[in-house]
Amino acid sequence: DMCEADVKTEWFMLTNSYHHVANHVDLMFTPGKFLPVIPFTPATYPFCFKFPYCKETIGLSQRFNPEHAKVVLDFDMLYHTETRNAFCKQWKEMNGEEGEDLYTYQKNRILRRKKIIGPSGPTGTSYTAYLFQEGKDKMYKLVDRSLYGARAPFIKIFSKEEKLDGMSEEELAQKMGDTGMMGMDNETDCNCFTFETTHTCEGSPLGCIWRPLFESCHPPEMIDEGTPICPETTAPTLSPTKSGYLLETDPPTTPPTASPVVNTTDPWYSTFFRIREHEVANAEEEEIVGDLLDDDDIGDEEFVLTSHEGI
Repeated sequence: DMCEADVKTEWFMLTNSYHHVANHVDLMFTPGKFLPVIPFTPATYPFCFKFPYCKETIGLSQRFNPEHAKVVLDFDMLYHTETRNAFCKQWKEMNGEEGEDLYTYQKNRILRRKKIIGPSGPTGTSYTAYLFQEGKDKMYKLVDRSLYGARAPFIKIFSKEEKLDGMSEEELAQKMGDTGMMGMDNETDCNCFTFETTHTCEGSPLGCIWRPLFESCHPPEMIDEGTPICPETTAPTLSPTKSGYLLETDPPTTPPTASPVVNTTDPWYSTFFRIREHEVANAEEEEIVGDLLDDDDIGDEEFVLTSHEGI
């Protein structure tokens, strides 16, 4: 790690075997004083605190500076060797020679949770907090990468291998149990940043887009809300696949049937309403009215005959 590196030069940077030096790497310095320009990410919820590892990194760095709120990636920092030596000496006094006391003050959290997701050694963020504590931050020019952006000096080329090597035996065993066999996951390393030229970027099978202004390769979802290029897929199953050689046909048509006869005498809704009773009542009422009209006609005829007889 940072504290174990045997450095003979005045300045140095860190990386590992999962990365290589980017083609565009060119460290930036301020004009005049030639201070190294170091990008940082503000320690806010959207950028840091919603991620457990970043939250732990800030918490550990605040042992040096309680008000520290700048996240500096280990591979972005240009370390001053003499200052690094002083920082590592104090870091080991606080956390042990091998970092064995790094999380001892969180015994209650360890009992409640199996594992704390956080760094296991010194970080560039803690080194930056130490600089502010000792008043040595003026030897750098820190810029907010959320406002001005930043370009990584090292490109990760073995991301899957780095993830697997960082797992514990229990995590590896669980992964093997979940997927059946190690390495059988149908995963694709969709890292457009590994393509560092226009030809390799635009010719990649991932659909990456080259940005000439920044001379960098980006996935389409980072530009104009494009569609992600690598949706996550599951491992292939061993079950037999369905045959695709037979063409699908429409189901046979059914012969036409005669339409049902409508029940006009007793419709289906007659059970919900008293239609039959109303029909009978109406019929009876019509008969009574007809009888009364007949009686009136007879009475009129008798009146006319009587009148004639009187004349």
